[in-house]
Amino acid sequence: MLHRPQQQVRHRSYHEIIAATHADLGGQLGELFGSISRSYIEEARASSHWIRTVAAARPLFDVTEQFFPNLTAELKAYASAAKVSMAELWALSCEAEADEEASAHEMCTTVVTDSGMLIAHNEDWDETAETSVCVVKKTLPNVTLLGLHYYDAPLGGNAICMNSHGYVQAINSLSHSDRRIGVPKNVVARWLSETSDAKKDFASLAKLPRASGFNHVLVDGKGGVFDIECSASRQCLIRPRLPFVHTNHYLSPEFAACEEAEAGDSTFSRYDRACRRVRPQMTVDQIMKLTADKHEPGELGILNPNTIGRVIVDLERRLAKIWLKREKKAGWIDYPLV
Repeated sequence: MLHRPQQQVRHRSYHEIIAATHADLGGQLGELFGSISRSYIEEARASSHWIRTVAAARPLFDVTEQFFPNLTAELKAYASAAKVSMAELWALSCEAEADEEASAHEMCTTVVTDSGMLIAHNEDWDETAETSVCVVKKTLPNVTLLGLHYYDAPLGGNAICMNSHGYVQAINSLSHSDRRIGVPKNVVARWLSETSDAKKDFASLAKLPRASGFNHVLVDGKGGVFDIECSASRQCLIRPRLPFVHTNHYLSPEFAACEEAEAGDSTFSRYDRACRRVRPQMTVDQIMKLTADKHEPGELGILNPNTIGRVIVDLERRLAKIWLKREKKAGWIDYPLV
């Protein structure tokens, strides 16, 4: 009797693309998500300041094209395939960097433990935004990427992403006061999601004109941990002691003193809760329980109404466990690392 191999379980909102070039990748993504992009842009047009936002985004594109022509080619192909205006797609992907009236969001909690071999990330955005994120695996000739993907951030890489060079990148939003014409943080996140050498790319990052900045937690396949905190004009790389937690306020002393006032209350609440619960050695079950730490009256938990996705990366077993709020009945689904 022949036994057929069991088909791998995937989320319904899982997509896999193999592309020959960045433009090919953008074209396939545009065909796949075009209707969603059109609906997002239609909604954005209802804003009284959308025309102003589109105009403000243009100089950011000019700078980005100088440094990342492959990624702008990807976006142009996406816009063409999705049948949307490139200028409007770009403005959508720039988020608050081109929209001074956009409200800030405190997004995400990241935990690294077990000598850097176990990473947990709760992706927070908005309690009504559960359908804004999916799981995408993208293969280019030089790298494969697997991670959470926002439909309104066509390049991807700005949540949590694993790559075939062995790196995991988890992104946390940061609040800071400096802004300038430069490469948007979503583009920087996508670029670093493909890294094969965190220290080398940090040196390049320091020379890159940026519009604003994220926190990037980067873990190589052997448990080496790098934490990069950025604003528009400054950046800091540290090799943190483990276990390590990051939310949405600066931890580097050179940043913390002047930027702490920009952060809201929830980042400190989630940071304190995660620090109290993390241990130097944890099992996958234990860290799953940590990601499920719920909010209490007056204190936002690690798992809260704004959590739309959770990811645990087990580097020892070469496995990523992914939970989506939009498919919460499916529970955690396992994906082999790329």
